[in-house]
Amino acid sequence: MAHRRARPSARRLVDALLLIAAVALLLGGTAAPAQTLLAAGPVVPDVPLKSGSPAAAASIELSGPTDAARIEPAGSTHAPALRLPPEPDAAAQARLQRLRSVATAPAKRGSAAEKAAAHSAWVLGLLYLHGEGVALDRAQALRWFERAQALGEPMAGAGLAWCQIDGCQGPPDPAAARPWIERMDKADPGLALLLQWWVHERQAPLRTAGPQTSNAPAPDDGHAALLQRAARAGNASAMNELGLADVAARRLPQALAQFRQAALRSPAAAANAELLAARLDQQQTPSAAHPPAQRSAHEWLEQARRYHRGEGVPSNYTEAIRLYQIAAASGSQEARRMLELIYSRPSPDGMVNVPWMRQLATMQLSPEGAVLSMQPPPTPRLFVRDPTPLYGLIPPQWRTGRPIGQP
Repeated sequence: MAHRRARPSARRLVDALLLIAAVALLLGGTAAPAQTLLAAGPVVPDVPLKSGSPAAAASIELSGPTDAARIEPAGSTHAPALRLPPEPDAAAQARLQRLRSVATAPAKRGSAAEKAAAHSAWVLGLLYLHGEGVALDRAQALRWFERAQALGEPMAGAGLAWCQIDGCQGPPDPAAARPWIERMDKADPGLALLLQWWVHERQAPLRTAGPQTSNAPAPDDGHAALLQRAARAGNASAMNELGLADVAARRLPQALAQFRQAALRSPAAAANAELLAARLDQQQTPSAAHPPAQRSAHEWLEQARRYHRGEGVPSNYTEAIRLYQIAAASGSQEARRMLELIYSRPSPDGMVNVPWMRQLATMQLSPEGAVLSMQPPPTPRLFVRDPTPLYGLIPPQWRTGRPIGQP
């Protein structure tokens, strides 16, 4: 009986050995790659393992493929080349260098060469004062004005006076400009009067709003008289200042006349004249300017866009919607699509959704009403003055044509 009971145990032992051999045979195929993979890692010195430690147990072999493809970076691995700023205009730089050479050339007192050097130094001061063709550098402008004055340039006092009024080097000191202004009376009386006005403007106390009566005299009659005298003497910047005062007082026709009179000698006055003329034209009612029977659907649409975007007129969404409706009734698909977009997002109270209208003002629609692109947001144009009262004295050939003006 004991011999018979031992046979099943022997069979179980043989089966177990066969199973272990099969498992070992299967694992043997991945042992070599695993060892190879481990060998590719960092080399660690052999440390004797203590018995009973977890590391002393049978090592766990890796399963699955170990030769996965290498991961490559997506896109180009080369950084784009750095873009250098464009080189300055070689011809302009050569002209500027010649101007410096003339301004610094030694010359005899009273000679034509000295007069040329004085005028060149004066022009260089104007260029550095306004950043025209050179980097803006008021301290450098002051040095050129001083050289022009030392060489006998009659207009140099204007540059030295403005540097005291505005502060080319250090804080402004308007009172220190008076001696230089007095020397300008013969060279340019209108500019001298305007610089006196600027001295009063910078020294005047801050004007505060207070109760005023219609019969109360203006507190700055003498100050305003300086500006009017400068304008009558032909100074374009003074005319532009009077035009700005007329705009503030809603005397628009007078303002337009002032701007147009100064437009040829003041870029700011020319820009103000164009802007004011456009606004006066837009203030006319569409029916008075062009009867409905004579205005096309496209013209109604353009008029609606002007009021929608505030181009030449203050933004007026109510007027814009009215004009869009007229354009749509005249057959404009763009106007009809714009009205659909406007009505698609009313405000919670059922009124016009102002943020949505502002966003729609940047959309450009196709004739079929599809959104083609987003235009830059409308930027209101402002009435401006030249950067300084001396800007108009820069010779035209030295102006770069960049946008100018200060509100």
